[in-house]
Order: sequence, then C-alpha cells, then structure tokens
Amino acid sequence: MATVAIILKTKKKLINDEYAVALRVTLNKIRKYYSLNSLSVDQTLPFKCKIEEWLPAEDNNIGQFIKSVKGYKAMNQVIVDKLALAQKILSDYDRGNIAFDFDQFEEDLRGNRNKSSKTNKLPLLDYYDTIIAELEQQQKVGLAAVFTFTKSTLNDYKPDLSLKDINVRFLEAFEAWLRNVKKLKDTSISVKIRNIQRVINLAIADKLFKQEDYPFGEKKYSVNKRLNHTTRKRSVSSNIISKVKHLKTEPGTSTHLAQSIFLFSYYTRGMNFIDIAGLKWTDIHNNEINYVRKKTGQQFNITINEHSQAIMNYFKHHNSNKGNYIFPIYNDAIHITAKQKYERKKSALKLVNLRLRDIAISIDEPKLNLTTYVSRHSYATNLKRSGVATAIISEALGHATENQTQTYLDEFESGVIESWENKLFDL
Repeated sequence: MATVAIILKTKKKLINDEYAVALRVTLNKIRKYYSLNSLSVDQTLPFKCKIEEWLPAEDNNIGQFIKSVKGYKAMNQVIVDKLALAQKILSDYDRGNIAFDFDQFEEDLRGNRNKSSKTNKLPLLDYYDTIIAELEQQQKVGLAAVFTFTKSTLNDYKPDLSLKDINVRFLEAFEAWLRNVKKLKDTSISVKIRNIQRVINLAIADKLFKQEDYPFGEKKYSVNKRLNHTTRKRSVSSNIISKVKHLKTEPGTSTHLAQSIFLFSYYTRGMNFIDIAGLKWTDIHNNEINYVRKKTGQQFNITINEHSQAIMNYFKHHNSNKGNYIFPIYNDAIHITAKQKYERKKSALKLVNLRLRDIAISIDEPKLNLTTYVSRHSYATNLKRSGVATAIISEALGHATENQTQTYLDEFESGVIESWENKLFDL
C-alpha cells in the first residue's frame, strides 16, 4: 500500500534559501511530490520556508511550520487536512481493492471526482450492460449472449468490481477461482478472460480506461501463455458415419431430424448448425447451395450431391413450419426477432445434440460424444485421410484457417473437390 507524508522538499532550493512544502506519496520505492501551494484553496498562503522554520515529520508523517512563521496556524491546519484526505483516499482504495495509480490519486486529491468516477470508478457490470444493450440493438444476439454469460460469472465472483479493478493481479485471481471453484477447463476459462480483454479494449476506445494500465500482453497477463485455449479436436471415422447413415429412425421424430442434420452437415463441407437452421430454398441456385456463413460473413458455394439432395427432398415435403426454411427449426410466425431466433437456435441445438447421443447408443457407441461439431470436423478429417492434400483441406476447418482453406478450395478446378467427396460419401 502507498504511504503519504508532509515534508519540506529540501532537494530543490527556492529563492531566499526557502524550500517548498509538499505532500510526498511513496509506493514500491517510487516517490511523487505534490506542492501544497497547488493543493491549497487559499492561494495567499505561502507553503514554503527555510529549513530552520520547519518541524520535520516524525512518527505521524506530518511536518509543520514553527510558530514564528507568519500564518503558521492556517497553513498547519491545511497540512493536517490534506494529509487526512490523502490517508482517507488510500484507505478507500484498500477497502475497495483498487490498485493504486499516481494519476488517479492526484485526481482524487484535487477533488476532481467527476472525472475520477468516469474513468476509474465506473462499475464493470454497468459497462457490460451498456455493451450488451448496444449489441442487442445491432441484433448481434449471439455475441450479446457471450458478454451476458461472462457478466453473470463476474457477478458471482465479485459484483462490485469497477473497470479500474481489472489488472494483472485480478486476472490471475479470477483465473484461479474459475479453475478451482467453478472447475472450468482452460478452454472455458480462455473464453471468459478473452471477453474481459475485449471489454477493456472497448473501454480504452471509449476513453474510460488508460492504455498504460492495459493488463494484457506478453509481459503482463498473457492468455496464450497461461491457458491452453485450443479446442480438443473431435472427429469420427467413415465407419461411424456409415453407422449413423444406415440407422433406421422414425421420420418426423426429433431423432430423425438430428440424424438428418448431422449427415447434412457432413455432406455440405461441415456446414454449421446455425447456417443449416437458417438455410432457405432461395439459397439454392443451379444445383448449388449459396450461403453466407453467419459466424464469419464468408460466402460459400457448395455443389449439391445426391446425399444432401435426398435429405432436402424429404424436408421439402415434410417441413410443416411456415416460411421458406429447408429444415423445421425456425417458424416465421413465431421466431420473428433476432433474439427469438437465437433462443430457438440454442434450444434446437441442445435437443439435436441430445438425440445424437441417443443415436450413439443405438449404433453401439455409448462412449462416443456425437454432436453437430463432430460432423463438421469429421468431414475435414476424413477427407484428409482419403488422400486429399493438406493444402486443400485442413483439420481445423471453420476456425483459424477457414479462410485459407476456402481459398485453396476455390483455386481448384470445378469438380476436383466433388470427385473426392463422391468417394468419401459412398458409404
């Protein structure tokens, strides 16, 4: 904790052999001085004197003018008041678990409370609310949900946090709490810490957080160094895909829908669930599926093969939901707003993954964690195992190297990737 004292600044002599009286703040052997002349409301009081006119600070950290100095009573009272104020500010920092900052201390010492409150005392969760409201207004409901989820976790950890509390010490303590108390793995911890990092970046852009206080980076809190945030790769062999394909499920049931979506993703280069849910008949042109991936905004043009066509044909005749959607997930009469669609997508995905676990049991693979993500990753992995060069398709399709992978696909002559797929899909 920082310490304060009122001293005569004897290292810098003024005229007439006098020295300035100052408030000295010390933290980790770093000292900063604030002239009492600049801190005093009464500018007629000269906070300076000769060495022999000054009583040095002792155990109480407060020096004072001797009685022979003109105006000593008024100046000594200012000294007492300013030292008491400085000590109170430091005590408030300590109670609020607020990291000491020389600039912020000066703002508080000078009584610039409005600026102090805005830049450092803004409650973190209030700032989260502002960001979430803006995202929802922009209809970025999924992203807003990520901020909401992290906000909820921060509220559980310490609800009275301010923006200024986000420092390296806090991040390390929060990480430990997530791991030891909440029992989260590095991947989940990484998501929350990166979200906080994004909030601090936004706060800096809004001039609510100082760039020099930024707690992230190689020499501060490094997410990459501290956390293994890569998702464990999941894929299944072509043999498992064949078992899922040939499993008899009752048409019209949620199990049949889960099976269809799993296979459709596999037959359409690992299309994401959210993109499958939003796929419309108007996205079909010249035997191709043309859609923009929701997550990245990237354009995809996928040739329809006999397997994906068969699935679409079924739902063309059996999708009872109103609207132009291929799969019976959204209903335009019910899911109108972006938030309604997001909630529907979330609940539908949960049900699909539950039914995929049932399917895993039905194909005698009870320990297999079958999900829509498995289908997405299995497409890339099995294509690679079939002999396709890494330059064409990578195991990380849809993540860090998705743009690179798609570029490679686009560079090949029409029909090359489809010929490999025909071998892969003939199970």
